[in-house]
Amino acid sequence: MADITLHRDSEIQRTVVPNYFIDAYMVHANGEYVKVYLYLLRCMNDPTMPFSISDVADKFDHTEKDIIRALKYWEKMHLLRLEFDENKELTGICFLDVASTPSPQIPAVSMQTKKTAAPDVPPRENYSAAELRRLKEEADIKELLFVAEHYLGHPLNATEMNAILYWKEALNFSGDLIDYLIESCVAKGHKSVHYMEKIALSWAKAGISTVSAAKEEASRHSELHTAIKKAFGIQGRDFVPYEKEYINTWQKEYGFGTEIISAACERTIRSIHQVSFEYADSILKNWKKNKVASLQDVQALDALHQEKAATASKRSETNAKKNRFNDFTQRSYDTSQLEKELLHYGTN
Repeated sequence: MADITLHRDSEIQRTVVPNYFIDAYMVHANGEYVKVYLYLLRCMNDPTMPFSISDVADKFDHTEKDIIRALKYWEKMHLLRLEFDENKELTGICFLDVASTPSPQIPAVSMQTKKTAAPDVPPRENYSAAELRRLKEEADIKELLFVAEHYLGHPLNATEMNAILYWKEALNFSGDLIDYLIESCVAKGHKSVHYMEKIALSWAKAGISTVSAAKEEASRHSELHTAIKKAFGIQGRDFVPYEKEYINTWQKEYGFGTEIISAACERTIRSIHQVSFEYADSILKNWKKNKVASLQDVQALDALHQEKAATASKRSETNAKKNRFNDFTQRSYDTSQLEKELLHYGTN
């Protein structure tokens, strides 16, 4: 692509990030989009810096499509105006005055909530037939849908197109991430977009926005599943849905890693000699209650349990001895009467 001219409505000789951008826009935007916007501001205030879509893509190790997608997002937020020539080539990017732009239609979120809550996932809104026709004419979306059709092996229906556009537009997934999502699901034999959407939503909630992060998550997931199968002795089958729900609870809700979860599964087999996710869950729930964070904590908890058991056993033995002594029939004697009887016996 050719070099692109950056300019603004008003002249400022320094890089300025308005507070309004930080307060109203930055906190809700995809982090990669924010980096692109800030880099544009930097380039705009230094005419000596070369600028093109490929330059920015190289800078952040993204594809040119990712950069275009970020620019379109900020245009949608009314912070940029993209300018094209008659061949629809991007020739200019104009920074609009933030203070004069309409407020983004995003609910305010306090900084405290933002730190502790998982990223909000916007609800699915299906596109109309007219909107689908319009979106399908955009080059990047046309290519994305073409790749999806190739993986799924059939022309996409409206439901499938709506799902893919939801991942792209609402979840802010890059084309590469969507390609990886579809490819990896199909490779595992799952061609249902409903299945794919469950994965997409879990990624969005976990803040996963790049292919490398998705691969790392898949690796951790695969490692955990393999470890659990080994601990339980499961062979020749995958986990069924309710078992996956238990695993997700152990990992996400309880916060346990592979090592501790495997230990609970092994202990289940030693205790009841059969696969039981319910029994393993009771072990892990107890460990969570006792704030276990490592195998050393498990050993310490076991030692404490054994000490209590030993103390209880000694107390039980002591009580048993007392009870054995008290088992003899107790007799009561009248001492004075006994003396009289002895004296009487002696005089005869």
